[in-house]
Amino acid sequence: MGWTVLRVGALRSSALVARPMGELTLVNVASPAYLARHGVPQHPQTLAAEGHEAVLYASVTLGRVEPWEWVDAGGIQLAELPGRVTVDCSEAQIACCLAGLGLIQVPLYDVRAHLAAGELVEVLPHWRAAPMPMALLYPHRRHLSARLRVFADWLHGVLSCHVLGT
Repeated sequence: MGWTVLRVGALRSSALVARPMGELTLVNVASPAYLARHGVPQHPQTLAAEGHEAVLYASVTLGRVEPWEWVDAGGIQLAELPGRVTVDCSEAQIACCLAGLGLIQVPLYDVRAHLAAGELVEVLPHWRAAPMPMALLYPHRRHLSARLRVFADWLHGVLSCHVLGT
């Protein structure tokens, strides 16, 4: 069968076959304790001026802190936010957010249960980051095995039920 990988994020051009699997919805969230101390943010452009902080996420692959992102009529917008802590995994980012250390942008599926339990609150719902595309990558279409086809269909079904959506 060879190798197969699920890629999250924009794809670079390559000789690999990419089967789209959907998009991850990203949300902006904070803990109720954080919001009680800092107030509810009103617009992403004024986050720093309003005294808001983020739990900063440093990409292991890129080696830099990811900026705050949102989409508006002008396209994708970016802003640098201050923060007291920087992490490199989503579990640590969510734990810091739950502890009231700052705002985060994270895939909805990662925090759906925390939102339902009231442990986190979505903020700035009209200014979410662009969804993250997901694609299944494999070497070539020639002689696509039944096993790979079945796996791809199964994975798409699992992602559709448990990961994708608003």
